[in-house]
Amino acid sequence: MLRKTLIIAGVLAALSAGAQAASYKFATNIANSGTSADLLNDFAKRVEERTEGRISFKFFWNSVLGSQEDYLQQIQSGVVDAGLVNSATLENLIPAFSVINLPYMFRTADEYGKVMNAPEVRETLFKTAAEHRFAPLGFLSTGFRSIYVAKPVATAADLAGLKIRTMPSETYIEMLKRFGAVPTPLGRSELFAGLQQRVVDGAEGGLAGLLDGKLGEVAKWALVTNQTRLTDFAVTSLKFRERIGAADLKVLEEEFARVSATSLAVADAHQMAAAQQAVERLGVTLVTVDTTPLMKAVEPMYQKARENERMRPLLETIFAIEGRAL
Repeated sequence: MLRKTLIIAGVLAALSAGAQAASYKFATNIANSGTSADLLNDFAKRVEERTEGRISFKFFWNSVLGSQEDYLQQIQSGVVDAGLVNSATLENLIPAFSVINLPYMFRTADEYGKVMNAPEVRETLFKTAAEHRFAPLGFLSTGFRSIYVAKPVATAADLAGLKIRTMPSETYIEMLKRFGAVPTPLGRSELFAGLQQRVVDGAEGGLAGLLDGKLGEVAKWALVTNQTRLTDFAVTSLKFRERIGAADLKVLEEEFARVSATSLAVADAHQMAAAQQAVERLGVTLVTVDTTPLMKAVEPMYQKARENERMRPLLETIFAIEGRAL
């Protein structure tokens, strides 16, 4: 009888150890380097520690599981457990995300943090997420985005006619058109070669990419335009949330809230520090431009949002938080 009890105990221990060793799939299109990657790794480490190994994540970096659109579909079906999906991708599912993608919606980093942490904003953004078979976990700030190019530029007017890489987002495409550029959707993994081969003249994005993504090797000029703040959201499948249970889900939410706060504190500093290193190491020229003409050019986008019933409520909410007239 004792032997049988010991055997059963051994089997249960083995099963328990196996459960602890199991990991969940987390997909992303970013490289395993830079601020966002460091924050994700820190998040995963703390979650594993606090859940005593019940929850660990295996990251699939650099679009190994496909584009954001690809792995978001896998998250919706429950094949992938979680992933990092930006607001430009999510606006194709939930129109409210178009509002936070609008150019010059956020004028300072503090203003952005205040808006993104407002409960009424988060509720509006995610109230329909379950209908699309995914659920939010939290967000990471990646800092302001500007424009870098592979040919000399001195003012915002020099963007006229340039082919600028962007994401397949209606908001970003319209923005670049209003800047006078030719928006050219292109995969992130194709950007370096695209610049090198002059498939595109430049790209809009965080200036840290000049160093972190070595884009400063081919894009030697950057206009500091600070037009948008693309937000990365960690989202999970509904199946994953059911599987881990409420107690462990609370741990995940707490840990992501922690790294989210850290991202707000360090994102902009990292962008500018990396941009300065790109100047020193790669010979990039940073050009601070008068953004007034750009702001004026995109004003019709605000009017269009006001007229959209699915966008106007969030627009009104954000303007109220920022103290801006609608």
